[in-house]
Amino acid sequence: MNVKFKKNKLPLADNSGVPIPLTDATINKRYHNLLTTMQEKDISSLIIYGDKEHGGSFEYLVGFVPRFEEGLLIVNADGSNYLILGNENYNKVKYSRIKATGIKCSLFSLPNQPMGDAGELDNILSSIQIDQSKKVGMVGWKLIPNMLNQYDLPEFIVNAVKNNVHNEKLTNATSLLISPEYGVRIENNANEIAHYEYGASLASDAVLDAMNSLEVGISELEAGEKLTKHGQYNNVVTIASFGERFANANLYPTEKTLSVGNKVALTASYRGGLSSRTGYAVTSLTELEEIDPGYFQEVVVPYYQAYIYWLSNIQIGMDAGKFYDDFNDYYPQEKYGWELCPGHLTADDEWLSSPFYKGSTATVKNGMIFQVDFIPSQSPHHGVSAESTIALADQTLREEIKTNYPDLWTRILNRREFLEQELNIHLSDEVLPLASTLGYYRPFMLNKEIALYL
Repeated sequence: MNVKFKKNKLPLADNSGVPIPLTDATINKRYHNLLTTMQEKDISSLIIYGDKEHGGSFEYLVGFVPRFEEGLLIVNADGSNYLILGNENYNKVKYSRIKATGIKCSLFSLPNQPMGDAGELDNILSSIQIDQSKKVGMVGWKLIPNMLNQYDLPEFIVNAVKNNVHNEKLTNATSLLISPEYGVRIENNANEIAHYEYGASLASDAVLDAMNSLEVGISELEAGEKLTKHGQYNNVVTIASFGERFANANLYPTEKTLSVGNKVALTASYRGGLSSRTGYAVTSLTELEEIDPGYFQEVVVPYYQAYIYWLSNIQIGMDAGKFYDDFNDYYPQEKYGWELCPGHLTADDEWLSSPFYKGSTATVKNGMIFQVDFIPSQSPHHGVSAESTIALADQTLREEIKTNYPDLWTRILNRREFLEQELNIHLSDEVLPLASTLGYYRPFMLNKEIALYL
């Protein structure tokens, strides 16, 4: 696979500007899928935790996160549901996408607000129905191996649950939502793909805008401004960094200005997908070689080859563990230093879970939304990243997108055309680009005309 660079057209900033809401039919599908999975796993009640940073599974059915507070959604197998919220979110019960009885719990509120004592939640849980006819599952946000009897929820919540549920009935049930094998959140219908494409393409447009703004003298603050779009909530920390990062433990853009030769890192993410680019502020290969000798051939080229390998080989129905092994054979972890999963699922959370890990028994499924995400570490060289988002869709799902979301389908076709004509990248019919910058990488980040291609 011969990687070269040339002058080419810029990808389009093509976000629609119109968020696509989840339909009632989609929410009903989610709810009934969860009830079915509960039955299959012998779970009669689920206690689902949510806060702003860990609210994806809570939001999956409720439609919102409890913002700066905490919340619990209790789902019983008989269809009864309870929504326990703090002082400033209790009034949101009426907006829940599934019908639920609301209960205020001041312990979920901010410090020094009117608040009950530690027994308040205990009393609430004792007053409601928690179906203990089978297992009672607690849902957090991590998949920790062999963690059936441990929980990644705040201790005061776990203690209150244990005071009201027989210990032998309790189990960690986070996997019901996010397991890459059977979690209900891992597959998406046409409405969900359209919903998440808005965020994925918005992140892509933001990073493209920031890349196009790069010039000597621009500040991180000015580049960071380009990465904030439509007032939408960022589900990871936005990155606009020039030179060495994390001085004084700082994660955020500063007044630091860009100089020739600086390392550059740009990242934006919204619900549905993340886009990132890292490299050097140079205009040519000659400049790049002077700053980081061998970086282009030793880091950038093999990374881009692996990126195209990933896009060319991903397919519905494949064995995810075998894909991990094959990817590692092509782009050896020992040589290139990537440590995390080579690609992962995304949704409301930027990293939902991943089927790609050593020994995985998961299967790649129709409707999965993936981040093309693996990060080499090859000291003393700088890193490289061109992270972006795709969905996998069989013919039936593609037809549903084409019929119900024709504007989205047109964007997908235009993105495929750009990949083919400008970058010589050819995707299978199953692979749907959810961002216009998929596969687009500028090796010299001060040169807006030059990009890699095959």
